[in-house]
Amino acid sequence: MQVSSFLTRFTLASSLLLVGTSFGASACSSHRGPDVSIAPPRSTSMTTSTPTSAVASAAPGKAPARAPAPAVSVAGPVEQPAAEQPAAAAARVERLRVPGDLPASIVFKTARGAPTTIFLPGICSNASAYLESFPETARAHGGILAIDGDVPCPKREGSHSFSWDAARQHARIEAALAAAGVETVGAEGITVIGYSQGASIAEELAARWPNRYTRVVLIGAPKDPLPAHFRQARGLVTMSCSLDVVSRMREAARKTSLAGTPATFFEMPGCTHGNVADAEHIFDEALSWLDTNGKPTPDGARDVVITGPL
Repeated sequence: MQVSSFLTRFTLASSLLLVGTSFGASACSSHRGPDVSIAPPRSTSMTTSTPTSAVASAAPGKAPARAPAPAVSVAGPVEQPAAEQPAAAAARVERLRVPGDLPASIVFKTARGAPTTIFLPGICSNASAYLESFPETARAHGGILAIDGDVPCPKREGSHSFSWDAARQHARIEAALAAAGVETVGAEGITVIGYSQGASIAEELAARWPNRYTRVVLIGAPKDPLPAHFRQARGLVTMSCSLDVVSRMREAARKTSLAGTPATFFEMPGCTHGNVADAEHIFDEALSWLDTNGKPTPDGARDVVITGPL
């Protein structure tokens, strides 16, 4: 009886305990606070300026965030484009009146000063036509004065040959130089270029007036040049078209070099006697070689006054 009464009371207490627990859980659930959402963190990137409103809304008691300083350019002064230089006028061959003689042809150097080189063509040739093939080189190397022969060719109008009189050709050269404004030939002398018959005349000029014609260029000479004629020369260049007297001119340079005078040979490709090939380039090479390899002006050399008109 006592046991039955005890079981009855235990069962009743357990039932009351289950009811109370369930009621408490329901009450807690119905009185939960509002949902709180957690915003993701703000971006940490910074712009070059911060709006004023952002500074004003800073929390009281805290220093507002300082806006980053704007970027400052440290580049130097802007370079102005260089003024465009006018293109240099093309070199040109001019006709030069020579009192008492035929007109000469000339390419002046850039400053229009006195020429430093003489050109002599061959039999029944036209000096101007040759000079027209390398005017830029002529100007770049101090100007070139070209004279025609003194004997006209009856069947070729405008063409001339030289008389075989070196003294006369020397006087004609000086008259042409005087017409170009030259009064004296500098101590360094002048360069003489001769083609064919002009090469023979140039060789004789160098042999007879070595202090005047100090550098020599011979092209397609009709006979073997003699090294002894260039003993006092500062330098010799021989040239030939590839279809002309190559061996003669190459051998002349070799023998002259062995005799003690600086000498070399240049070949013009694909041309025949009386012609030129790649003239601007080949004449520039020849004259540049003399500039670089020729002997220096001898000590004691002096300027020479020219005789002037014929």
